[in-house]
Amino acid sequence: MAQRTIGIIVAMPEEIKPLLRGAPSVVREKIGTFPLYRFTQHNRQFALIESGIGADRALAAAQLLTEALNPELLISMGFGGGISHGLKAGDIVIGTRFLVHQGDCMTEENGVRIVPFPETFTEKKKNAGFSIAQGTIISTTGVQSKTVIAGQLPADVTRAVVDMETCAIVRFATLSRMPFMAIRSISDDLNEELGFSMDEFMDSTMQVSIGKVFLTVLRKPWIIPQLYRLYRNTRRAGINLCLVFTFLREELA
Repeated sequence: MAQRTIGIIVAMPEEIKPLLRGAPSVVREKIGTFPLYRFTQHNRQFALIESGIGADRALAAAQLLTEALNPELLISMGFGGGISHGLKAGDIVIGTRFLVHQGDCMTEENGVRIVPFPETFTEKKKNAGFSIAQGTIISTTGVQSKTVIAGQLPADVTRAVVDMETCAIVRFATLSRMPFMAIRSISDDLNEELGFSMDEFMDSTMQVSIGKVFLTVLRKPWIIPQLYRLYRNTRRAGINLCLVFTFLREELA
């Protein structure tokens, strides 16, 4: 009998590293140009593909992963920016609603088969210092001001988080009739309006380039305090994302 596979699509190495903590016997490979990390737990294979930033790369990664391993479930995981009041660094948003933001328009993605997140984790982590609850994931087509996006949200949207990849994977999962789950850990809240975009730090392979970071800081020295806060908050977001994924592996394996 073929081994069952859970496919996880993650944009950046900094998001994958915490997910692999404690994972057994991780094998690093490549599918096309995308790094792939695989391990087996209780006869269930978990395959994490590093897509890079943006909808096009996320879609290409989802397609290649599906063609190569035929996963029974696709999961979009990683960090995101909070655009609802009350969300703080390290809080976890489980996506149950998905919107694409482009210009002044919000378009809703409907029809995907969402696999519910196990409620037992929420019960266990009630006093863990961070919140975990259902919410809305908004994917932008480029770098956008969180404040602007927040001002354009429909009135019924709560616990909203922004990224650049999830909705492309939602669309693929919908067309492929693939069960889907989305999990985002808050790395920067609504009050932290970053003065840079991550693509300013990336090379042509969508990896963080120390040289580009250095040049960006030279051009924008005022971002140094933001970089420190982002490092601290991203570390917290990664710890909580690891907790969620460790629990989820046991539930799905």
